[in-house]
Amino acid sequence: MFELNIAKSDLLSPLLTVSGALDRKQALPILSHVLLRIDAGQLILTATDLEIEMTARVVCQSDVDTASTTVSAKKMVDIIRSLDDKSTPKITCHDTSVSISEGRSLFKLGTLPADDYPYMQDEVSDVEFTLPTAALARVLQCTHFAMSQQDVRVFLNALFLEFTADGLTAVATDGHRMAIARCPLAVGDQAHRLLIPRKAIQDMLRLLQSISDEQITLSANERHVKLVTEQYTFSSKLVDARFPPYIKAIPRKQDKSVHIERDVLKRALSRIIILAHEKSRAILLHLQPNLLTLIANNQEKEEAIESVEAVTEGEELKIGVNASYLLDALAVIPDGLVHLSFSTTDSSILLESPEDEHYQYIIMPMKI
Repeated sequence: MFELNIAKSDLLSPLLTVSGALDRKQALPILSHVLLRIDAGQLILTATDLEIEMTARVVCQSDVDTASTTVSAKKMVDIIRSLDDKSTPKITCHDTSVSISEGRSLFKLGTLPADDYPYMQDEVSDVEFTLPTAALARVLQCTHFAMSQQDVRVFLNALFLEFTADGLTAVATDGHRMAIARCPLAVGDQAHRLLIPRKAIQDMLRLLQSISDEQITLSANERHVKLVTEQYTFSSKLVDARFPPYIKAIPRKQDKSVHIERDVLKRALSRIIILAHEKSRAILLHLQPNLLTLIANNQEKEEAIESVEAVTEGEELKIGVNASYLLDALAVIPDGLVHLSFSTTDSSILLESPEDEHYQYIIMPMKI
C-alpha cells in the first residue's frame, strides 16, 4: 500500500500525454492501463502499446520511497479531469484497487499487477544527438501529413529521418506525393537513417508541441529510437524496411513555373475544392501568361472556375492535381510567395517556398 498527494495541475497534462501512446483496440487488458510507479519522491507514469512507450516524471509527496501498480488510463484521466482545477487529490493504492479522493469525492478503481506490465528493454544506442526541439518539430510538422495510412508497402506508412554531415532531413510519401524538409544541424559524423512508424511520429509531434524544453536528446540503433526531455521519455520500434531513394524523385529542369502569393492560392483552392470530385479532389491548373486558372468539376456535372494573377514562365499548360494535396503543403509553408514548377502534363509538380529554401513538396499529376 502507498499514498501520495499531487496537484491536478501537475498530473493531468503528463497523464494525458502518456495515455496517448495507448492503442484502444488492444486485446490485452493491461495495455489499456497506465503504470504508476513511486521512485524517490517522483510519480513515474508509463504507457505502452508494445510498439511505443511513453514515460513521464512528476514530483509528488508520498509515504514510501518505491511502489508500483497499474490502473485504467481512460478512467484515471476522466476522474482527474473532472476535479476542480486547484484540487490536490490523494491517491491511495491498496492490494487490488486504487482510490482517488478529493474533498467529498471518492473513486475506487481496479488494478492489475505491476509485475505483469510490459516494459521496452533498454537497448544500447548506436548514435545520440542533441537537437533543438523547434527544429525537430518543424521538419516533422512539414512532412508527416504525406505519410500513407494503411498501405501494404510498410515504408509508406512511416517517416524517414536521415542524419548526415549536412544536418537532418525528414521525408514522407504515400506514393502520390512527397514532402521533404531539411534542417542544417551540427551532428558530426554520426550518419544514421531511421524509418519511424506513423503512430510514433504523431505521438512525437504531440509531445514536442507540449513541452517547453529548448533542446532534446534523440538516440537510436537499428531497432529503436528514443527521445528524452526533462520530463518525458519516448521510445518506439522502427520499421524494418528500405525507404526509396527520395532524391531521384525531385524534378529537375522544369521549364514552366508559377510564382504566386501563398494565401491567394490557398483561398482560391479552398473555394474551388467545394465543387471538386468528392473522392479524387481533382482540379485542373491552367497556366497562361500572367494568369493561373483553377477549374473543378464533379460527378453532378457542376463546375467552378477561378482565375488569379500570377507571374508565369514558359508555355501554356493544363495539368490535373489533387487540390487537397496542394492545400496540405500550403498549410505548413511560410507566408509570402510560393513557386510551382512544371514540365509536362505527365511529370511531377514541384512546390517550393522562397521563404524556406529547405522545404520541397512533390505531387504526381492526375488525369482529368
